[in-house]
This record gives sequence, C-alpha cells and structure tokens, in this order.
Amino acid sequence: MRRLSSRWSELASHYPVVVVGSGYGGAITASRLARAGRQVCVLERGRELQPGDYPRTEADFAQELQVHMEAESNVDLGRATALFELHRGGDVAVVSGCGLGGTSLINAGVTLRPDPRVLQDSRWPEAFREDVPGLLEDGFTWAERMLRPTPYPESSPRLASLAAMERAARRMGGTFKRPPLAVSFEEQVNDAGVKQGACTLCGDCLTGCNQGAKNSVLMNYLPDAHRHGAKVFTEVSVRYLARDGNRWRIYYRPMNTGRERFEAPDLWLTADLVVLAAGTMGTAEILMRSRALGLSLSKQLGQRFSANGDVMAFGYNTDVPVNGVGHGVNPPEGREPVGPTISGIIDERATARQEDGMVIENGAMPGAFGKPMLALLSAAAAVGGEDMDSGLKDKLEELARVADSAVRGPYHGAMRNTQTFLVMSHDAGVGELRMEGDRVRVHWPDVGTQPELARVDQRLREATAALGGTFVRNPLWNRLTGHEVLCTHPLGGCVMAEHAGAGVVDHEGRVFSRHEGSEVHEGLYVSDGSVIPRSLGTNPLFTISAVAERSVALLARRRGWHIDYTPALEAPAAEARTPVGVRFSETMYGHVSGAVHEHALVAGDPKREGATRLRFVVTVETRDLERTLEDRLHPLALSGMVEALALSPRPLVVEGGELHLMTQEGARPGGRRMRYLLPLVAESGERFFLDGYKDVHDDAGFDLWADTTRLLVSVYRGMDISGPCVARGVLSLDPADFAKQLSTLRVLGARDAVSQWQTLLRFGRFFFGALYDTYVKKAA
Repeated sequence: MRRLSSRWSELASHYPVVVVGSGYGGAITASRLARAGRQVCVLERGRELQPGDYPRTEADFAQELQVHMEAESNVDLGRATALFELHRGGDVAVVSGCGLGGTSLINAGVTLRPDPRVLQDSRWPEAFREDVPGLLEDGFTWAERMLRPTPYPESSPRLASLAAMERAARRMGGTFKRPPLAVSFEEQVNDAGVKQGACTLCGDCLTGCNQGAKNSVLMNYLPDAHRHGAKVFTEVSVRYLARDGNRWRIYYRPMNTGRERFEAPDLWLTADLVVLAAGTMGTAEILMRSRALGLSLSKQLGQRFSANGDVMAFGYNTDVPVNGVGHGVNPPEGREPVGPTISGIIDERATARQEDGMVIENGAMPGAFGKPMLALLSAAAAVGGEDMDSGLKDKLEELARVADSAVRGPYHGAMRNTQTFLVMSHDAGVGELRMEGDRVRVHWPDVGTQPELARVDQRLREATAALGGTFVRNPLWNRLTGHEVLCTHPLGGCVMAEHAGAGVVDHEGRVFSRHEGSEVHEGLYVSDGSVIPRSLGTNPLFTISAVAERSVALLARRRGWHIDYTPALEAPAAEARTPVGVRFSETMYGHVSGAVHEHALVAGDPKREGATRLRFVVTVETRDLERTLEDRLHPLALSGMVEALALSPRPLVVEGGELHLMTQEGARPGGRRMRYLLPLVAESGERFFLDGYKDVHDDAGFDLWADTTRLLVSVYRGMDISGPCVARGVLSLDPADFAKQLSTLRVLGARDAVSQWQTLLRFGRFFFGALYDTYVKKAA
C-alpha cells in the first residue's frame, strides 16, 4: 500500500484542524473531518510501519520495545518511537502501541460491544445515555463498516487453541463463542479503497500483521483520511498546548533527528481546532504538562483510571495440544495453523450483578515471544504454578513435555500445550494518573486485591483445570515487580462527565475550561480511551470507535459541516518505487547586526555595536536521494528553529526550508555553493526569511574547514528576499558540534543493512567527491 506520512519538514505553521495521535479516536476523527472538507493535520509520535516491517524475531522485538522505568531512576529503555511502549514504575504496568495506527497495530482486533448495562451506567453523562440508541448506535454502525469484523470462519482450518477453549467452556459450564474480529480472512478491497491480503493464520497479530490482513486503522480510517486530503506526519511528539488568542499553539519535538544533542527548544504550530487522541497515557501527559504551564483544566484530570479489569494468565503444559505460539520467521506452509491471536471466548457477561461479568479469551503468543516466554513460563510454573490435576502418570507426562520444550523449543512439548488466557472484566476504576518526572504513571495501591479480580482468578483456575494444566498467573505479579497489574486496555483519566467537578470533558469530548461548571475551551477536544468513564468488561476498541464516531459527528454538526460517509471502492495505484533517503541535524551560531550594507563578515563581527546572537538547529532531509542528486540544485528539505532576539523573543520556526547542497548554481568558477533558504515564522505571526550560503572554493591557504563550516547570512522581513534586509552576519560551528552532526546521519526507507550502507556510500561519494573535485583535483 502507499505510504501515508509526509516528512515533518513539510509541516506548515498553521492548520485549521490538528489531530494528535492516530489510534482509533484520532484516525476516525481525521477521516471524518477530512470527508467534511476540512484541512486536517495528523501528528503521530511513532513511525509509519507497513506490512512486512513488523518484528518477527526476538531481536526484532527487542528493537521495537521501549520501557519507561520508575521516575526516580530517570531511565527510559529503547528508542522513543519503538512499536511497543511499556509504562512501568506505578501500580499498573500499561502496554500501548506507538506507531501510525496506535494500539490497533498490536491488538487482537476483537470487536465486541459491551454489555448494554455498561452504557446505561450513571457514570456516563445523561446526554450520552439518552443517545445510546441514537447517535452512538450510528457510531457502532459506521465503525463496523470500516473495521469489517467477522468471526473466525467455520470453513477455515481447525485451530487447536479454539478447540481447547471450547472444551474448557463446556466443562466450566460457560458460553462459548467465536467473537467478531477486525481481520480479513479473504483478500478484499475495503471501504477505504485499500487492497488487503488474507489472514495466513500465523498467530503473530500482536507484533503487527505483516500480511496486511488485520483491519487496523492503518488499513482503513487513516488511508481514507489521506485520500480525502489529510496530511499525516509521523515521528512528531506533541508536548503541550497553549491558548493563543483565537488559536491553539501546539508545541512538539521531532523524533529520531538528533536535535536533542544540540539542546534545541521545542517547535510549534497553531490550529483553530485540536483533537487530542494520543491514547489514555499520552493524552493525560499532554494535558498535565499544559496545565503545569498555565492551561486551566478540571481538577479531575488523571482521576478515574480503569485497567478494564484486564487479567492475563496461562494454562501451562496442559493435557491437550494448543499450538499457541505464532510462526514468527517460519513460513506457514507445512506448519499447524495458529490462527488469529484470539479466535474464541467464554462469554460470562450475563450475570445478575453486572460487575461480575467477564469475557475469557484464548490468546496466541507471537513467534517473537516464543523462546523468551518458554524460559519465563517454565520458571514461573516451577516456582509459583499450581498444578490443577494429579496422578503419577500425569506428572510423568508433564515432565516429559517440559523436557521436550527445553530441548526442541516453544513449538514442542509443554509450550505447544500452553493456553494463554486473556480476560476483560470490571474494576473499581479508581486509579489515578500522576505526572512523575516527565511521565504519567498509575497510582493505585492494592489494585490487585479487588474482589472482582478474585472471581476472575477462580474462573481461570477452573479453565486451566478443564485442560489439565498448571495455572500460572501473570509473571509480572511478583514481589520483584511490586505486584504490578498488567493492563493492555487503559481507560479513563480524562473522563466525560456532566461538569468539570466530575470529569475532564463533556459528553461530546469538549474539554472543560474551569475547575467547576460546564464551560469548555473553544476548539479543544479529546477522543480516545481516556474519555471512557468506567471499565467496559470487554475489548474496548469497538466502544472507543463508536464514541469517537459520535463525538466527531457532534463536532461537525455543531459547526455546520457535512460528513460524507460514502465508501471509497477503488484502490489507489501502488507506488512505482520505494525511494531511500538520508537525514541529519546540524546547528550553527554566530552574530548578526543591522549593518545590512556591510559585507556579512563585517556585519557579523561579535564586537560590533548592536551585534546580537543568532543560532539555528535544523534537520536536513531527503526521502529520495537519487532524485535529489539528479537535480542540478541538489535540494534537501530544511526544518527546525532559529533563536534570534533581534527578530523575536521566542524561537522562530522554519517553515518549508531548503538546502541546495554542493550546487554549482551561483558558485564561483571551479567551486560549489551550499545555500540555506529558511522561511521563518515568529509566534507573533511576523515572518522573516534567512538566506545564507557557504562559499566552497579553493582559495590561497588551507580553507576547506572554513568554507564548509562558515555561513554568511542575510535576514529579510517577509516571505522571501524581496522584503527589506534587516540583519546580516556570519554563523559557524566548532569541531565538537560537527562530530555531533555526523552522529545524527541516518538512512531513511532502507529495507536492510546492505541498502543502508549503499545509500551512505552514495551520499558520501557525492559530498566528498565534490570536495575532492574542488580542493584536490583542481590543485593537481
């Protein structure tokens, strides 16, 4: 499929609508508002991963894991845009997805509605409850059309895990079902016009679908938004918001550029309308930072966090085959099918007391988890497992299977017979999200002792006993980890309510602007799992989607916009080629003055009266190196910021800058020129244009270093050099910063290490070849 994201250097300084985050809430909002004819910008912290890019091995997974440890340790492990994000250091460990598509990339796609009683709970605002049969029902219908859920087909191959789950349900007296799954079991062109492959039953859904068969929002809502004109930017981390007159100012940090090595300040853009959809943890972080910097919000921010009654456990080394480990790097041909991650449930929601309800689901471990989980589960079973059957013969058979797994790996023996159980139930929803350091963490003492969870524990014991296995709780539940509860469906923290004294947003998702009352911030919404005011007792994606559909429909209605829900039936043409590019960041600094009629070297003398400092930190990027080198100007995109008190008391943002790299255009005969063109926007809205060049020419003496590290600049008021010149001077960098610059050099779009090295060699051959031609070949 076509790539959806644009390079962040193309970000404009203002958009009518900015959506922060690209999970269910963000993708739905972007799609619907783009269909309503709005100019939409989507900002996503993670990367855009396409089918084929997702991890298959343990090493791949390790590269795609980021862990936020305790605040006191001030330690974050892994890169900040890795696919799996684990928040630790609180009473609840929270797992979420980081990438274009959010957690939809790594979930199982179970598309269940909650028990109807859940949606009539008094914790929802009255207007919402009254609208359940109306606009919320429409939301479920619209989401269903896009996500296309279907149960695992009866005509598909038999799954051992599904058979084991049905056996457990029968012996427990539970209701067995095949739940609707956002998975395509046949090739299709969906309602967003995207061609999808069919599920290969590999069992690797939780590490991302490399076949494009899972109906994540990357397959539907996001390409639909893109088709209707939305601009999507990845690797952009929004930090906080501030009200600026009639607009919102959004401060952000580009990721994976190396700018932090130069201590670059945050960048910004503005919007008329902002929808926060960064997930329960991300949205809370943004709003808490914003509140700390002066934004007025409800005191309920962070309150009423729910882990959705999530419980994970294992029926280890059962008496029946399960085939619960995904194929990973192994081809599916000739292997027993694993199936989608979840294919069956024991539905126990029809309880007299609604809070006692739960769903118990089978689960498949991705192939990348197989070997690590083999070691973890065998140790956990030996230390704290509870064997649910007895007898010498059974014990000997179990020991034989353990040995088989130890020798032959996770596709054999005890691990082949291990059933993963995933439960969604109900909890009290009284957790609190607190900002500790620069991260949100969950404060919820004794979360694991809730009475509702004790009933879940008992039913999981019974399910394990029905299969003749050893019951093993979530391995995180131990003294070493502080008995953390593992949550994959975080809800709340910005809950909807009647007024600010009870929640953070109203029933439409509009953010309350006071500690009390129902007054809201104009143009600020939240649309993700954080608005859900209670546990749902089932996988929340369908409810979050329906609530988001309802919220954006109300948003459009309030502004008189019309959303066109007509499906897009034709798939767009695939890209003919996948270009490879490069990116690096650099800083330069020096002085400028108002002596605009002097030569830049004279005007930029730091001892000159009226001279002031000017510094920039920019990221230089091309996503298509070959096309850049074929162009006579060799243009690369420039983005970043300029600090210049002579122009603005706050940093100015570069909007659509360009570097002409080692071009002969404008250069002296026998030399080259590097020209920097930086359109600048101040927070006041005032615009400037910085025009600078490096004169690469072999003059008398050794001047290569000076030529390549000295930039002569002129600054003009307005959009280009046609405006009056207001400053002139000279910038440079020292060897230490040059070394940092080299350390930021990255290859973009390469599929493997060989392609990376070829691209680096191609870039180096051009750049250093130009220097050779100028300083060495000419002299020879």
